[in-house]
Amino acid sequence: MRLLAAPLLASLVLLCPACGMSPDRAAPAAAPDEARSALVDAPNGVCRSGAQMVEHLGCVDEGLSFSSDAVAACRESGVGACDARCQQGDAPSCTALALVHQLALESAPNTTYATRLFQIACKAGDGAGCNDLGILYAHGIGQRVDVEHAEGLFSAACVHGDVVGCSNLASSRAWGADPPPHVAFAVKAVESACDSGLDPRACAALGAIRARGSQLGPDQGVAASLFDKACQAGDVAACDRLGRAYLAGDGVEPDDVLALRLFRRGCDRALAGACTDLATMYCMGRGVPRDPARSTALLRQSCEAGDALACRARACASGAAM
Repeated sequence: MRLLAAPLLASLVLLCPACGMSPDRAAPAAAPDEARSALVDAPNGVCRSGAQMVEHLGCVDEGLSFSSDAVAACRESGVGACDARCQQGDAPSCTALALVHQLALESAPNTTYATRLFQIACKAGDGAGCNDLGILYAHGIGQRVDVEHAEGLFSAACVHGDVVGCSNLASSRAWGADPPPHVAFAVKAVESACDSGLDPRACAALGAIRARGSQLGPDQGVAASLFDKACQAGDVAACDRLGRAYLAGDGVEPDDVLALRLFRRGCDRALAGACTDLATMYCMGRGVPRDPARSTALLRQSCEAGDALACRARACASGAAM
């Protein structure tokens, strides 16, 4: 869908200078450090913190916006054919090809080339390309962290109809009760996408906004219902947030057994944060018999995957809250 009219699009181009670049098609080899940052591993079966498991792709950043079908088509036709479609002006093929290189689906990871492809796709009006380029800047993958530039790219993605870009912009910070016009629009777009069922992550993002209390006012009950809607639609990160609500009684009646079930669902899907939450349940004996050994093993898994809370806890001790 077309989300914004031309005047707002023109204003947002100023926030997205990389979208106007026309890099060459050479694919230089990635530097070793860059290659490692581009690759999302699943040590001990758990995705790196901030990533989640996607069928047929493996661990991908939870903020990425992409069509699994487009990536599959790119891989099935061969990288050469996919590149040819990209050079002929098919922007989604450029985004798909960028992801193939970024996620090392066919060869060694190459963030430098992926970045160039995302820039081409974004310039051509592919919202997913703008969003995914924003993720690289937001997380400092292949370049220095630049949150302001990332938000500009999320804005451009939202303009081009990418719901995940709208969600990323709306959720990128606590904007306050009177956010800038492009952010207010993004929030409305997220609300609309959640209501229409276009993307479960829209409901999860909206739930985070309502839980945080910025822009729409705090309402833990509404937040929990939105996390539930997203969870039922398959967003495991939302399942984890819902589990935390049941554990704390935020907007719902406390239910340790249900919280445990939700954490286990996320951990089974390789979500590091959910494994940490599950470890807490085993350590405290909430919803399940206390099992310090199982808790410590889960914490080690999550810590190796980069979950800061798990690394701080390191091991279950004396049943105290972690």
